[in-house]
Amino acid sequence: MSNTYTDTDWATGKPVNFKLPEEPVRQEYERVLVSDYGYPKDVLDIKVGIPMGSATKECDIAVYDSPRKDNIIGIVETKKPKDKTGLGQLKSYMSATSTCIWGVLTNGSTTTYLSKGQGGIIEETPSIPHYGQTGAAVLTFATLKKPNNLKWTFRHIMYQLYANSDISRKEKQGAEMVRLLFCKMADEDKAQLNPKYVPEFQIKANETASDLQARIKSLWEYARDVYVGGQIFGRDEVLTIDDTSLLLVVRYLQAYSVLNTDQDVVGNAFEIFAERQFAGDRGQFFTPRDVVKMAVSMVNPKRGDKILDPACGSGGFLISAYNHITQGIPQSNLRTRISIAQSSLFGIDRDPDLVKICKAQMAIIGDGKTNIVRANTLRQHGEWDVSAQARMTTNGNLNQFDVILTNPPFGSKIKVDEKEILKHYDLGHKWQNLGDDWQQSNKTQTRPPQVLFIERCLEMLKPGGKLGIVLPDGLLGNTGDAYIRKFILDKAVVLAVVDCPTETFAPHTPTKTSVLILQKLPAQTPSNIFFAIASECGHNKRGTPTGKSDFAKITATYNQHLTSDRVPQNWFGFYADRKLDKRRILVPRYYDPLIIKEIASFDDKQWDMVSMQNLIAKSAIEISGISGCPTSLEYDARGEIRFIRTSDVSGFEVGEHAQIKIPLDVWETNKASQDLKIGDILFVKDGDDKIGNCAILIDETDLKISVQSHFHKIRSLTIDPYLLLWALNTPIVEKQIRQRVFSQSTLKTIGIRITELVLPLPKDDKEKERIATETKQCIVSRRKAWLKMRATMPK
Repeated sequence: MSNTYTDTDWATGKPVNFKLPEEPVRQEYERVLVSDYGYPKDVLDIKVGIPMGSATKECDIAVYDSPRKDNIIGIVETKKPKDKTGLGQLKSYMSATSTCIWGVLTNGSTTTYLSKGQGGIIEETPSIPHYGQTGAAVLTFATLKKPNNLKWTFRHIMYQLYANSDISRKEKQGAEMVRLLFCKMADEDKAQLNPKYVPEFQIKANETASDLQARIKSLWEYARDVYVGGQIFGRDEVLTIDDTSLLLVVRYLQAYSVLNTDQDVVGNAFEIFAERQFAGDRGQFFTPRDVVKMAVSMVNPKRGDKILDPACGSGGFLISAYNHITQGIPQSNLRTRISIAQSSLFGIDRDPDLVKICKAQMAIIGDGKTNIVRANTLRQHGEWDVSAQARMTTNGNLNQFDVILTNPPFGSKIKVDEKEILKHYDLGHKWQNLGDDWQQSNKTQTRPPQVLFIERCLEMLKPGGKLGIVLPDGLLGNTGDAYIRKFILDKAVVLAVVDCPTETFAPHTPTKTSVLILQKLPAQTPSNIFFAIASECGHNKRGTPTGKSDFAKITATYNQHLTSDRVPQNWFGFYADRKLDKRRILVPRYYDPLIIKEIASFDDKQWDMVSMQNLIAKSAIEISGISGCPTSLEYDARGEIRFIRTSDVSGFEVGEHAQIKIPLDVWETNKASQDLKIGDILFVKDGDDKIGNCAILIDETDLKISVQSHFHKIRSLTIDPYLLLWALNTPIVEKQIRQRVFSQSTLKTIGIRITELVLPLPKDDKEKERIATETKQCIVSRRKAWLKMRATMPK
């Protein structure tokens, strides 16, 4: 493996190599030391030499007693994921360092803490000291810290419970974790109300595991019977966690305040412990808190509003909305806060476990559990049980809510196909494209649930009410989904759309989403739609926090937009004309002002900025799809003809060594339909990061291929194909391609939007000829060099 340094260390700025599998573990634990244990960055160092007899070995992280870095007090040894070695190594480092009093061994999933006591004896310990402490200290409510990354903490707990406890099934672990979290919240609530109260949810000095078990069980009985009540947890529910597992959970959580955090504590825990049970199969992806806060702020519910989440999950949107409308009301004014919660917050979910958790969270924040019900939101309300009907209907009709905030289930595997549900929805029917418009038919058609949720939300909104909803991008941009956008625009005004990064719901799904803010008609119609593009969502594709998020900046820009006609035309906020074309595209990046500005900046004395559509109209090029593609049944490893897929395109050429071959007779049958000619450009139209990759057919050998359907075929008629190839690969065109890639179901595609690409073509004919000639020379000479080298190889 290369030792080339590729990035800088988070705490020290020193060069590190992120290609090493243990490096992300070190970077993550540095953040834990700073945010969760309070150690300043300037007392941390990496790759510090530890004298070991005649040799010196480097420890991964050294923690000093001060920025002067005189005395090492802690050593952290980090290992690559799943590597369980290193405990002896860490102990030897601690023994060789006289001032060291604690150590940590972590592989990103499991963590072991060590303490060095009198006589240099090293033993395992429940945790390590916080900055400024010399050992374990009694925790008070005032000393509890906001957690930096609860998902990291919960994932560590899950892994260690799985490896070390008597509870092996994740569902049982999750149930116990939820109970313990309510013990923790109840304990903190007691401490908030009584400054003299010493929190019980901590490991106290010299106590046994059974002592801790007795105290936590007593705390659970209080939380179960008094704090959240019998409506949520059964009166006979007990903690079944063993002593060792309980010690582990308390050790991880004792120093944090789970009440005073912006994070959805129980939702995060439930997501980690139940992610396999829910996220993939049912399309329930828990919404990141930054997205929730942004949506709530943009919709801006008021005190007195009735607020609904019809797919409430663990209650994240409702908690955030409650915090928004109770700003300025002190915690001590319980009567007012409880009254607001009981009259304002409403939630529906079909999953009984999530309903229980949402009810419990509502009880914690202010007794808002009353109006959380279990029901299938998409069914007619007459099919709901009596409790759900009583809370969600008035005089037999669905309640009309002032505000709806939701992230409905989405995914290709969970489509609604019951005619008894579909027939009640306009969007549950087939729609016919009439060219400039769409018309609903009488036949039903299977739909993803998020499509029907749009209609149900608009139905449950009162006139003038506002909706904030998370939707997959395809619904907002794909040509075939334009009828959905017509339906929305016929019933509501689009106030804003925020384009979310692909990583937003990572690591559970790469589905690209946006947040849509609507106001049901009648409503005042602003002259423009507010669009924004978030490039940072607070975590990477692995779910690891990055500390960078654009959602707060977008919220601030939107609030500025509401009070001023002038909004900066950048990704945090820009305007687009409300007069959309017949496709009614609502994807923000499609209107990216920076790309529009960059195209306009090209010198019109030097460049012709020509769209592909214009070149087609002038009969300069043709664009067509690929037909006559062989089926998978016709693949043959011993076949003679290369089958070119998107992965076989590299360096503007079709691959010499395509992995899939087809028989000669199959190719003979299909070659007329494929209709390939020298100079044709194959343009990748479907997939992901490969969209926009091009290959040009150079000579006769390139015609003896079969091509996959995921390409556009671009044929030059009057323009030099090598000039066209050059233009298609300029940076400005690459940016436009990314701007026009939308998701079609689970597949990303540019589709017919390729015709909108604006190409930079030199005005000067000699410059055109020079570019075309040099481009061809580069590609052809590389082909010749390869053939020459191949000719020298033994047969």
